[in-house]
Amino acid sequence: MYVYRILLVEDEFRIAETVIEYLKRDGYSVRHVSCIADAEEAVGINIDLLILDLMLPDGSGEDFCEYVTENYNIPVIMLTAKKSEESRINGFACGADDYLVKPFSPRELVARVRAVLKRSKPPENVIALEKGVIIDCAGRAVFKQGLDIKLTPSEYSILLCLVNNHNSIVNRDKLIENIKSSDASDRTIDVHIRRLRRKIEDDPREPEIVKTVHGYGYRLGVARLDAVR
Repeated sequence: MYVYRILLVEDEFRIAETVIEYLKRDGYSVRHVSCIADAEEAVGINIDLLILDLMLPDGSGEDFCEYVTENYNIPVIMLTAKKSEESRINGFACGADDYLVKPFSPRELVARVRAVLKRSKPPENVIALEKGVIIDCAGRAVFKQGLDIKLTPSEYSILLCLVNNHNSIVNRDKLIENIKSSDASDRTIDVHIRRLRRKIEDDPREPEIVKTVHGYGYRLGVARLDAVR
């Protein structure tokens, strides 16, 4: 079962502790930072939702929200003491998906988190893997850390076969069937695997995504994250 990962940016530690407690109680994984500098290092493709205080010691929450929504596909819930209508309008103009004024009920925040994640969850034809790998099955496209990875049809078919059999070891005969090539052989499968690793692994010499099972074949070495929570 997929556990949504939330980044909380809040410099008031009493509030942060309460929010973390309620979110974890509801089954979420939470990382907490207290300033924009740390948030810039923590935000990325492995975060499903950003909860952002607007009044931070080292910069504007509105500016950081705008940066996140322009560079990442991450929904944002703003937390703020600013109560004016103009402040809320500015928050949504920066790209926020929701806006909660302090003091707020932690239960209401959890309910809003559920609602935002429900609206923003990936479509059924998208497969998410650890290591920041996303497979768009409809477009036959693969992304890693947000970058488009250009795979050949054979490389894509091999990766998808491993993903669809992620709980099993896949032998070369099954991979040969999937690439549907008349001249495919054990040797050509090994060549495709080597090229695939060069494109999607952090270190192709120490592969983590496509693992070799000596004497049997290959298996997916990372978890699928696209199961609905």
